[in-house]
Amino acid sequence: MRSLVIFSSAYLLLFVLHIVFAAKDWHLLFQGVAIVLVLMTFCCGALLWLIDYRLKKTGSKSTTIGYVVSLPLAVGIAYAYTGMEFQIVASVGALLLTTLTHGGWFVFVKEK
Repeated sequence: MRSLVIFSSAYLLLFVLHIVFAAKDWHLLFQGVAIVLVLMTFCCGALLWLIDYRLKKTGSKSTTIGYVVSLPLAVGIAYAYTGMEFQIVASVGALLLTTLTHGGWFVFVKEK
């Protein structure tokens, strides 16, 4: 659970920064933070596993929790990339992408 708090805090900080950078028209910083947010969204399970590993926690289900957390975040990413319009194709695509990235992680990292 501690890894989820760390991940969520970092994500929230970056999300606030991306709003600030957009408001100030700092395009390069905005784009950099947006890229990091997208990567964090689609690799949430792997990042939670890595944080748990660094905290020396074993036996947690961090990749499963990360996958569940990444689903609404992926829909949010799709919403942002479609100009703040809900589009089912973009949302399904984002959900498919996060499912594939987390599925790949499940295949290569065996949690106990």
